Amino acid sequence: MNMHCIFCLVVTLQLCGALFFIAKGKTMAVYLILMALVLVLAYPLIEHKPNVVKKLCYVIVTFGAMYLISVFRYGLGNDYYSYIYIFWNIKNAPGLSIFNYGYEPGFTIVTKLISMFTADVNIMYAVYALLILIPTAYAIFRYSENIWMSTMMFISLTFFYCSLSFIRQSIAFAIILCAYRFMKERNHFMVLLFIFLACLFHSTVIVLIPLYLIAAFIKPTKITVPIYAILTALVYLLSWPILRLAVVLLPQYKGYLELSFITQGYSPVYIIVPAIITALALIAHFTGYGKAYPKESALFTNFAIFNFIIWFIATKHFVIERFSMYLYIMMIMFIPSIARYYMNCAKAYLARRKNPDAVVEFDKTVDEVIRSKHPEKYAHNAGTEPKKEKAVSQPVPEKAEAELSDIEKEKQRILAEIMAEDGGDSDIATKPVEAVENKKPEKQKKYSSVFGEQFKADERYMPKNRVFKKRRNGFVNFVTRPVTIFAAFLAVVVGANLWYNYFGLTVSEKGFHGVMPYKSIVPQYTEFVLSKESKDEKNTNLRSEDNFLNYMYRLKEGENFTAIISARGDVTGGYNDGALSAVKELGLEKLLTAQKNQRYIAIIEGGKVVREELSKDRIDTGVIDVLGYKTQIISDAGESIVKMGNKNYSLNERGMNIVVLDNTTRNIVDKVRFKTYYVMLSATR
Repeated sequence: MNMHCIFCLVVTLQLCGALFFIAKGKTMAVYLILMALVLVLAYPLIEHKPNVVKKLCYVIVTFGAMYLISVFRYGLGNDYYSYIYIFWNIKNAPGLSIFNYGYEPGFTIVTKLISMFTADVNIMYAVYALLILIPTAYAIFRYSENIWMSTMMFISLTFFYCSLSFIRQSIAFAIILCAYRFMKERNHFMVLLFIFLACLFHSTVIVLIPLYLIAAFIKPTKITVPIYAILTALVYLLSWPILRLAVVLLPQYKGYLELSFITQGYSPVYIIVPAIITALALIAHFTGYGKAYPKESALFTNFAIFNFIIWFIATKHFVIERFSMYLYIMMIMFIPSIARYYMNCAKAYLARRKNPDAVVEFDKTVDEVIRSKHPEKYAHNAGTEPKKEKAVSQPVPEKAEAELSDIEKEKQRILAEIMAEDGGDSDIATKPVEAVENKKPEKQKKYSSVFGEQFKADERYMPKNRVFKKRRNGFVNFVTRPVTIFAAFLAVVVGANLWYNYFGLTVSEKGFHGVMPYKSIVPQYTEFVLSKESKDEKNTNLRSEDNFLNYMYRLKEGENFTAIISARGDVTGGYNDGALSAVKELGLEKLLTAQKNQRYIAIIEGGKVVREELSKDRIDTGVIDVLGYKTQIISDAGESIVKMGNKNYSLNERGMNIVVLDNTTRNIVDKVRFKTYYVMLSATR
């Protein structure tokens, strides 16, 4: 079984599961189709005869799809309306007073610049999406060692869903992701510079400074890992004092301690995937990957551990999850790096089974290709991998050959034969002299950083130099084969991420961070989704709809609905472009021209407006017939009445009060009030 077969088998199985869920749940179809696109294009553009152009096409298509989803959304994400409110405040603020609202200076300046050219909030969100997705796409394209896996993890580990809600923090983690290269090179100055830049968009990035320095100083060992566990238990038990200290350092978040949700935690199911990632990172670190790439393995394994710790504490205070984002985002680069290492080991293993003397050529990352084409630009990076390999592979054998006598060579040859007979059989013929010589670099340490020890890679653990042993036990031999390890690693990573993606979209009615169901400013999309619902589904979904735009669309598509609208007080003060578009689609022409504090009533039957009144004075329809009921509708500054028989069914609250009836059963389907005087247009029932 070659590498292409392994990839196709694993991904096909996962894709079948994704397609099943697409057919099962219409509300999440947009997200699952996106995930299917990421997986389907992976083989032709990334795995099969890869080159820079094909990889670029993959990134453009997949991130382009994410951008379209972001741009054409409406009312999506827990903070969607909050950012509209922020936008209008900054737009209307004169001069330096824009900084009085307490938001980070980078975000404030960007928002002000946007508002100087447009008042359209959809354009605002389009610009925000560019600031998030372009740096992310660039980092993945340039530095990821497995582009399709990084893209998949960016979606499934909720980062894409975060970008639809947590705008400032999403811009911050996109900036941090671009520092991945400098973290690998241990360029501490550049890493701290990127952290400072990210702080201009979200101040919580400051927590990354101590975490990064700890990860740079302390290697994960059999001693430090248990210490991490003990400290985690202490932090979990002392969480409240620590939170109080945190708000002293970050006073803008003091209000969080006064909210009830600070005492709530995530279900333990949320830490399954962080735990899996941490386990994979630790296994890789203490085996071949960590010995081949000790510097980056130590740093990012620490990141994985710290991320799990934060998620573990989030089971007690779920708001803590936000602090994990800057560590978690690095896993979309680190895990693919481990996968590439195992894949290259598997390639070498398969090639040498056919030909013991085979020389395996591994695929290069985009960054490696660029550096090879422009070596003069990267000559100052003496610690880069290509130069290190060159220094080891050429001078050492020649020097060793000159120093060893014929007698010493013969002794080493006999010793190697004895070791081979004692259980050191391998799939390839080994060179005893070189095997003995290669022991030396393993224990040599190089102290070249003020931030801690740096170790030269043990060349024996590099995929091109690995010696793969044959075990006498058939089962053990099968399990320990590089091909088996890579296939298992790929299956676990892809399977866990796809499960987490589906779980996140179904765990609640709103999914991760309020992104479910997907809502769009494109009327055709909403109409298509609504047309696929049964009558019972339409009634149920209408009662659960909290989004004003979508509620208007549902009334338009509800051929079996009769809706009675009665306004109390200001009915249009909070309207934005999306709300006006929805009202227009419904056919409420007079409402489009309504001024502040005007009175308004309307009756909609079968998606068509049959009566609509707008006035500066009190509106009273008197007794009229609606579905056989004697009905009176009143709209005034302090009163809203929808009286049917002897009972008033209007909620009689400020804003737009709506009563909806089923034309067949004549039963009331829904009673709702929308805060049409406020930008969030929220609903109450």
